[in-house]
Amino acid sequence: MKRLLLLAALVLGLQGCALTDAELDVSHDPAKVNQGPISDSEPRVIMVAGLADAREDQARIGYKKNGFGQNTADITTQKPVTEIIQQALDHAIVSNGHTIGPGGIVVSGKVNQFWMDVDVNFTHIEIICNIETDLLFKDSTLDAVFYTNTYRGSYREKKQVGTESNYQAVIEGAVNALLDDVVFDEDLAEALRGH
Repeated sequence: MKRLLLLAALVLGLQGCALTDAELDVSHDPAKVNQGPISDSEPRVIMVAGLADAREDQARIGYKKNGFGQNTADITTQKPVTEIIQQALDHAIVSNGHTIGPGGIVVSGKVNQFWMDVDVNFTHIEIICNIETDLLFKDSTLDAVFYTNTYRGSYREKKQVGTESNYQAVIEGAVNALLDDVVFDEDLAEALRGH
């Protein structure tokens, strides 16, 4: 009987968490940026210009779900997702030996996807975050694009409950995976070296 009551309390706890909106304060830790091949080129001055939000649903980044898989509450971010990605890209640029500023290479583009899926199971939930962005690298003096690519980051974790800190940790994992896709892009490194 005690086990049944404990199980009922756990289910009710999960349901209660699923009914309130989550507004996440997502920030990026620059210490988690890896150095990749883009650090091999001579130091460049690079500025990330405003990224466009090209997501289908710009009002939220996902939904909380109940035990039946129904959407019950919104998951949003306090800062625009474009600002989150831009800040992370700035960290990647500096961590890989380049400088942020005008007059050199301008990076622009759009965020195509920034979405969380929550898969509710009987004893846990799985939180998944997928991010995709198109980036264009332009020489500001020549006003010419010399490299473009689509970058992706994905991360997932199993948790007992869907707390805001758990959602934030998964987003940060996906952002770091996106940055790895950028800094380990051999073609981008070659384009920077040859430019």
